[in-house]
Amino acid sequence: MPLSRSGKAVAGAPGAKADIVSGEGLEAALEDADAIVDACNSRNPLDLKPFTIGARNVVAAAERAGIERAVLLSILGVERSRLQYHRRKREQELTYLGSSMQVAIVRAAQFHEWSVDFFEAGAAVGAIPVFLGGRLQPVDVGEVAELVADEVMAPSGEQVIDVAGPQVRVSRELAKAWQGATGARGLIVNGPFPPTMLDYLRSGANLTEQRKGKVTFEEWLARRR
Repeated sequence: MPLSRSGKAVAGAPGAKADIVSGEGLEAALEDADAIVDACNSRNPLDLKPFTIGARNVVAAAERAGIERAVLLSILGVERSRLQYHRRKREQELTYLGSSMQVAIVRAAQFHEWSVDFFEAGAAVGAIPVFLGGRLQPVDVGEVAELVADEVMAPSGEQVIDVAGPQVRVSRELAKAWQGATGARGLIVNGPFPPTMLDYLRSGANLTEQRKGKVTFEEWLARRR
């Protein structure tokens, strides 16, 4: 059953209401659960308590409930990144790995939507930002979701599973493909991104050969359109 602070789920599915940071409602939400899938996030990049306090609360509540299995959605290369968001994600990983549960961590590359969010925001003011020297291996979120579901229902026994898209691309290529597919106007420019983010995207930490999805960025754009 999906858990959220509002208690609402996607497409009208039933949901449980709980707050992982305060712990309110958490015990009741996990009652009778056989496994946990943690895909929590924070809308505020400066408020990363869901990855720290929240992870500790969820793990503690799960152990009290006798839950034996957990699958955590994470990000490729968090153990090598200096970006604060990634450092807190790594802390979340370690909290789960230090638990008594059988844990699988699915580390995914950036979703196709990730770059497009930046492109759309920039196009609104006429300047489409790209990551100078940054390489990405964007992956379809549906393919990652299938992998997570497989790890819940039929565990592979692997503790850390890396997954990315079928192609390694530079940011500028993705921006041009997006413009071509959408007709969006704007000058493609090198964005003013934090040095830690640029270092991460230039390092190759977000790339993998372990598992590759099939949906390319252009195919995803065509489906989206």
